[in-house]
Amino acid sequence: MKAFRAHGKLLISAEYMVLHGSKALAVPLQAGQILRRIRSENRSTFSWEATYGTDVWFSVSYDPSSLAILKTSDQSKAENLRTLIRACIELAPSFQQELFTWVVETDLEFSPHSGFGSSSTLTALLAEWAEVNPLDLHYLTSEGSGYDVACAVAEQPIIYWLRNGDPHYQHVKFNPPFADQLYFVWLGTKQNTRAHLVQMAEQLDPGYDEILHFNKLSKRMIDAKELNEFQQLMEEHEDRLSALLNLEKVSASRFPDLPGVVKSLGAWGGDFVLIASDTDPDLLLTYLNEKGYTTHFRYKDLVYYAGTPE
Repeated sequence: MKAFRAHGKLLISAEYMVLHGSKALAVPLQAGQILRRIRSENRSTFSWEATYGTDVWFSVSYDPSSLAILKTSDQSKAENLRTLIRACIELAPSFQQELFTWVVETDLEFSPHSGFGSSSTLTALLAEWAEVNPLDLHYLTSEGSGYDVACAVAEQPIIYWLRNGDPHYQHVKFNPPFADQLYFVWLGTKQNTRAHLVQMAEQLDPGYDEILHFNKLSKRMIDAKELNEFQQLMEEHEDRLSALLNLEKVSASRFPDLPGVVKSLGAWGGDFVLIASDTDPDLLLTYLNEKGYTTHFRYKDLVYYAGTPE
C-alpha cells in the first residue's frame, strides 16, 4: 500500500482578479486529502471509495479497460473522476495499467461541503500517482486559475499568478506577527467556486492599472507588520473589488456590527471569510456563535507550513 497527500487551500487576495493576471496570495491548509492504493484482487474492476471520517461520501466501480461506470453512489462525481483519470492517461498513457492493479481509498480531512478544496486535492493526488504535472492535469479538466492545485502541493503560503495563460507561483513568508488575531469563518454556504469565479471573472474587464493595484495589495498584505495596517488593506481590497463586481460587501450583508474587519475569500457569497480583530477572542467567538457561524479557525490552527514558519 502506498499513500499520497495533498493540502486544502484558501485564497486570501485577488479573488476573481487572479484570472486576469493579478498576483494572488493563497495559503495551503493543514487539513487535506489522502489517497491510498491497495493491491487489487479483481482485475476486471477498478474500485474507488472516498471517506470523510467514518462516512463513505462517494464510491464508484469502473471497467478498467473502458472506464465505463459499473456502479456508483453519485453519477456526477463518478463522471468527474472519470474525466480526471482519462486526462491522466492522456498525459501518461502507461497510467491505464494502474487501474488493473490497484483499488483506491481516499480520506478527506475536512467536510466535502466546506470549500477547502476536495476537487483540487483530488487533482493533485491523481497527478502525483500518475507522475504528471498537477497544473497540466488541472488545465486539461478545469477552467479555474489553478491556484488551488498549486496550494495542494505547496509547502507554505504562495503568491500565484498567470502570464500569457501560463501559471506561476512561489513560496512566500506569510506568518504575520498578528496571526493570533486572524480568524477564518465558514459562512455555511458551499459555492461551486471554480465555476462561479470563472463566470464572474468573465464579466470583468479590468485595465492594467487595476491588475497592478491588486498586485500591490497582495504584496502589502504579505509585508504588513501591524494589525491595523492589514485591516486597512482588507477594507481597501473589499471596496475596490465590490465596485468592480457590483456586489455588496460581506461586511454589509452579514457582519454590519462586527468588532473587527471582514474580507471575503474566494467566491463572494459562500464558503469562508477572513476576520481580523483585536477583540478578546472569547468575545469574538461568542459573537460569531450567536450569529450562527459556529465553524471557525485561528490562523495558526489552519495554515500549513512544512517546518517552523519564520
